[in-house]
Amino acid sequence: MTEDRILELIAAYGADPLRWPAEERVAAQSLMAATDDPRLRAALAEARALDDLLALASVPDISHETQERLRIDAAAPVSPIARLQRLLDWPGPIWQPAGALAAALVLGIWAGVANPDASADIARLGSSPASTETTSGEGFEPFISMEDSL
Repeated sequence: MTEDRILELIAAYGADPLRWPAEERVAAQSLMAATDDPRLRAALAEARALDDLLALASVPDISHETQERLRIDAAAPVSPIARLQRLLDWPGPIWQPAGALAAALVLGIWAGVANPDASADIARLGSSPASTETTSGEGFEPFISMEDSL
């Protein structure tokens, strides 16, 4: 246990050691009793002031009907249609997902039109499975041959 860890405990859990994690509480209390660090005293005083302020805050009363309604809503099963509606409920304007879909469509069409030979090569390779099994180079025409690159 270090003094810095005690400061972290005070910042996270407040000045009351009973709120601190049980596995660290005894070590922190014994180190605080053995050490007279002004940082620890200042942190404890500040945390006590905040704890006192939070203790003054009141919890609003919730009517019995509201509690019952919340309990029923939490226990109600969600229908598949409601799940689909939540999935399709876009938080922003509808043009954002529609624009992304349109951009993907335009990019796909452009890629297909820009290289028409690729679709013919793919169709040719898919139609003759024997050409993919040859290792001697028969039936396989590379896109760039070694002679072309020299």
